[in-house]
Amino acid sequence: MSDFLRIMRLVLFILMFTSSATVLLFSQNDSGRSINKNGQGGIKENLAQKASPRIPSVEELLKKSQEGKVDADSVWLIIEHAKQRGVTAIDLQPDGSCWVLEKKVVSGVNTSQYIVKYISELPNQIGEKLLSLGREKKILFADNSSFARSAINVEKLRVGVSSNNGRSVHTSPLIDFSQYPDSFREVVTLMLEVSRTMSVNKEAMGILSAEFVNPAQARRLTVLQGQKLIAVKDPGKEAKKLSAIIAAARMPGRKVVVTDPDEWLRVVTYLNYNKRGANINEGRFLISVGKQTYRVYAEKTVVNR
Repeated sequence: MSDFLRIMRLVLFILMFTSSATVLLFSQNDSGRSINKNGQGGIKENLAQKASPRIPSVEELLKKSQEGKVDADSVWLIIEHAKQRGVTAIDLQPDGSCWVLEKKVVSGVNTSQYIVKYISELPNQIGEKLLSLGREKKILFADNSSFARSAINVEKLRVGVSSNNGRSVHTSPLIDFSQYPDSFREVVTLMLEVSRTMSVNKEAMGILSAEFVNPAQARRLTVLQGQKLIAVKDPGKEAKKLSAIIAAARMPGRKVVVTDPDEWLRVVTYLNYNKRGANINEGRFLISVGKQTYRVYAEKTVVNR
């Protein structure tokens, strides 16, 4: 009889334990319930909290991409004048100084070399305004399709900005000057007026500009056409001072003024590399910096030392 009682007690204990666990389980499930406005019970949708965020539309992404400004400490403009009358380049340096390069073209023929002007500081905070507006994403990242197709006989402009010696570079498309915002066109016009009063810089020996060459084109130029590729040592991203050649390569499209005679001699040496009996001091050459290849254009200025 005692064995029977012990078995009954064990069964009763198991039943009580199972009942407690079931009550606890239902009480936990009830905690996930909520009462709606009609007073009816409903299960809280926990999955809603884990749902993916709403995907923005293309229009929203385009609008957001054109808001705000990029980081930059220098800005340059390339202006192609109407009726192919020449080119003006404005280059604002991080220290506030500014170069203005002017070349006139008559009847489609270059009649002069670049005239180089320089000013240590622009008046009336024009430089600060130019940099501030040039950094705006709506100018740099403008959608080409939103601009009217450029006519032949209109003034066109491209904007470029950079920071940290070319570690970050952004450029706008070359579009009609009239398509830029009024505020930006106003400061550019003021800049051109100031340039007329600037004096010619006699230290400038030449101007360099570069363009990126993709690997397939570089192979075609060097292997099939036999052009020489000159390796130029990369000073590294943290370099505080860049040679004119490296500066031109890091900021394609920017016109870099060369004032150091030793640097200009190096440029002339590259131009005449492996050219027998040649004495070229203007033209183009190929360089490799790290894994990248660039075509560098070298142009003399009006005043040479």
